[in-house]
Amino acid sequence: MTPQATPQAENDKINALLEYCIEPRSREEIQEFMGLKDRKHFRLEILNPLIQEGKLFLTIPDKPNSPNQKYYSYLKDPNHV
Repeated sequence: MTPQATPQAENDKINALLEYCIEPRSREEIQEFMGLKDRKHFRLEILNPLIQEGKLFLTIPDKPNSPNQKYYSYLKDPNHV
C-alpha cells in the first residue's frame, strides 16, 4: 500500500503552484489549479503557510481579505534575486 501523498509529491505540487503564481492569481484560480474544493482547508493548510514562509505575496497587502486579492510567487517579487 502506498501513502496518499508523499513529501516529494507535496513538494512537487507546491513548486507547481509557485510556478503557476508567477502571474498573480486569485484564491479561486489557485484552488482550482490544485484541484481542491474546501476553501477553509486550502487557506489554513496551503495558502497561509506559503504566505508566512515568504513564498507567496499579496497584491493588496494592506487588505488581505479584499475580494480583489491575488497572490503571486517570489519569482515575481523584485526584492528577491
